[in-house]
Amino acid sequence: MNEIQNILIVDDEKSNIDILLNFFSINPNPYYKFIVALSGEKALQIVETREVDLILLDIVMPHMDGYEVCRRLKANPQTQHIPILFITSSTDEASILKAYELGAVDYVTKPFRAIELMARVKINLELQSSFRQLKFLYGNLQDSIAYASHIQNAIIPQPHILESFFAQHFVMWQPKDTVGGDIYLFEELRHSDEALLMVIDCTGHGVPGAFVTMLVKAIEREIIGKIITSNEAVNPAHILQHFNRIMKKLLKKEDYTTRSDSGFDGGILYINKKEKILRFAGANTPFVYLQEGHLKIIKGDRHSVGYRKSQDDYPFTNHTLEYSSKICGYLATDGYFDQTGGEYGFMLGRKNFLKLIKEHYTQNMNDQKKLFEENLTNYQGTHNRKDDITLIGFRI
Repeated sequence: MNEIQNILIVDDEKSNIDILLNFFSINPNPYYKFIVALSGEKALQIVETREVDLILLDIVMPHMDGYEVCRRLKANPQTQHIPILFITSSTDEASILKAYELGAVDYVTKPFRAIELMARVKINLELQSSFRQLKFLYGNLQDSIAYASHIQNAIIPQPHILESFFAQHFVMWQPKDTVGGDIYLFEELRHSDEALLMVIDCTGHGVPGAFVTMLVKAIEREIIGKIITSNEAVNPAHILQHFNRIMKKLLKKEDYTTRSDSGFDGGILYINKKEKILRFAGANTPFVYLQEGHLKIIKGDRHSVGYRKSQDDYPFTNHTLEYSSKICGYLATDGYFDQTGGEYGFMLGRKNFLKLIKEHYTQNMNDQKKLFEENLTNYQGTHNRKDDITLIGFRI
């Protein structure tokens, strides 16, 4: 060990404390610093103002015994992590069991052997040091993930952008963890009546999935830049093909020695309100819409984007829809209908998802969002969340 570690000795008999200090002076450790308390009350005062790495605690003391000291320490979030080693003459099984139940990490009976006590102290201090290092690293990791979450939230569209384009809409975006592998993107193009909506489900969730969403966003910015400076018709199928080629190249999918095999499933919808055209291409992702009460599904291609197994020049398919009346549309990743729940732990399923849309599409979009959220919560019940969830509904 290369840092000072504070050991608090608690015993109402000073002679017992002197014996312990004498044992440790025989084979001194320059990194051990001893603090003494002649009562349980004094021990509790010390831990409030001093950092303590290990407590050697007697059980039998007047006013407040070692059990009560231990109970209070473990009940306090600020001190519950401090390891407690009981040193006592109580050798009966009930006393030993009670000590462990209260949270002690070790129990040494008197008379004890100095070599045994010092070994147990050394082991518990090493464990405490490891615990603190892990706690520090975990704190840094959580801070980094929280910062990544801020970044991910910053790259998704701001609500007012979608509000200005759609007559009504809702967004249900729920990462399984602090950050996630789902992302949705929305960009107005060459005029205010023309836009692209993308819903993307990247490999995995949590931090790995979030890294892929950042890559997707970077590629998307390049694509949008080319579209805005071009007079050509916007082609969602070509956009998926471009994503496929670039991701396979950047992630070195031709190199089978690399462990990375990330990609995505997703749907890209081009919307031109001026010309009343929708154009959709999907990679294992459908576009669901209702027009004049009729529910229709454009399934998209059964082919993913960017994976090693993804065909380099796969010809994704465009589906063009000309509309003259109002349309209610939905794009979703599979997290919603793949969520397990119910009495038998089955997936919610696409049929139930479509049934919900069919029954409630006439409602206000904000009301629909609440309904989808409540339905998912009720179905999931006590089951764990399985995946990231993205569901977007809109009316034009």
